Amino acid sequence: MEKSKKSKTVKKTKDNSITVKLTKTKQKQKEVNRVLKLKHEILLKSEVSYLEYIEMRSELERLNALKETFTRRLEKLKQQAK
Repeated sequence: MEKSKKSKTVKKTKDNSITVKLTKTKQKQKEVNRVLKLKHEILLKSEVSYLEYIEMRSELERLNALKETFTRRLEKLKQQAK
Protein backbone atom coordinates (compact mmCIF):
# COMPACT_ATOMS: atom_id res chain seq x y z
CA MET A 1 0.00 0.00 0.00
CA GLU A 2 2.78 2.39 0.88
CA LYS A 3 4.38 2.22 -2.58
CA SER A 4 1.14 2.74 -4.49
CA LYS A 5 0.38 5.85 -2.46
CA LYS A 6 3.82 7.25 -3.25
CA SER A 7 3.51 6.56 -6.97
CA LYS A 8 0.07 8.18 -7.07
CA THR A 9 1.43 11.20 -5.21
CA VAL A 10 4.40 11.48 -7.59
CA LYS A 11 2.13 11.17 -10.63
CA LYS A 12 -0.28 13.76 -9.22
CA THR A 13 2.59 16.15 -8.54
CA LYS A 14 3.92 15.63 -12.06
CA ASP A 15 0.47 16.26 -13.54
CA ASN A 16 0.12 19.43 -11.47
CA SER A 17 3.50 20.73 -12.61
CA ILE A 18 2.61 20.08 -16.26
CA THR A 19 -0.72 21.85 -15.76
CA VAL A 20 1.04 24.85 -14.21
CA LYS A 21 3.55 24.93 -17.09
CA LEU A 22 0.72 24.75 -19.63
CA THR A 23 -1.13 27.59 -17.95
CA LYS A 24 1.92 29.83 -17.71
CA THR A 25 2.95 29.12 -21.30
CA LYS A 26 -0.56 29.93 -22.53
CA GLN A 27 -0.46 33.23 -20.61
CA LYS A 28 2.88 34.13 -22.16
CA GLN A 29 1.63 33.19 -25.61
CA LYS A 30 -1.47 35.38 -25.16
CA GLU A 31 0.72 38.31 -24.15
CA VAL A 32 3.00 37.86 -27.16
CA ASN A 33 -0.04 37.68 -29.44
CA ARG A 34 -1.44 40.85 -27.88
CA VAL A 35 1.82 42.75 -28.41
CA LEU A 36 2.10 41.44 -31.99
CA LYS A 37 -1.41 42.64 -32.74
CA LEU A 38 -0.66 46.08 -31.32
CA LYS A 39 2.57 46.39 -33.30
CA HIS A 40 0.79 45.41 -36.52
CA GLU A 41 -1.93 47.99 -35.87
CA ILE A 42 0.69 50.67 -35.23
CA LEU A 43 2.40 49.85 -38.51
CA LEU A 44 -0.84 49.83 -40.47
CA LYS A 45 -2.49 52.93 -39.01
CA SER A 46 0.36 55.36 -38.55
CA GLU A 47 3.11 56.81 -40.58
CA VAL A 48 6.41 55.80 -39.05
CA SER A 49 9.87 56.79 -40.10
CA TYR A 50 12.07 54.29 -41.86
CA LEU A 51 14.22 53.85 -38.75
CA GLU A 52 11.14 53.17 -36.62
CA TYR A 53 9.90 50.74 -39.26
CA ILE A 54 13.21 48.82 -39.23
CA GLU A 55 13.17 48.64 -35.42
CA MET A 56 9.57 47.47 -35.36
CA ARG A 57 10.20 44.91 -38.07
CA SER A 58 13.05 43.35 -36.11
CA GLU A 59 10.89 43.35 -32.99
CA LEU A 60 8.04 41.71 -34.91
CA GLU A 61 10.42 39.01 -36.16
CA ARG A 62 11.57 38.35 -32.60
CA LEU A 63 7.99 38.21 -31.32
CA ASN A 64 6.96 35.84 -34.11
CA ALA A 65 9.83 33.55 -33.18
CA LEU A 66 8.66 33.65 -29.54
CA LYS A 67 5.13 32.85 -30.66
CA GLU A 68 6.37 29.78 -32.56
CA THR A 69 8.46 28.70 -29.57
CA PHE A 70 5.45 28.90 -27.25
CA THR A 71 3.32 26.96 -29.73
CA ARG A 72 5.89 24.16 -29.90
CA ARG A 73 6.28 24.17 -26.11
CA LEU A 74 2.50 23.91 -25.65
CA GLU A 75 2.32 20.96 -28.04
CA LYS A 76 5.14 19.22 -26.19
CA LEU A 77 3.51 19.80 -22.79
CA LYS A 78 0.17 18.54 -24.06
CA GLN A 79 1.89 15.36 -25.26
CA GLN A 80 3.48 14.92 -21.84
CA ALA A 81 0.11 15.41 -20.14
CA LYS A 82 -1.38 12.47 -22.03
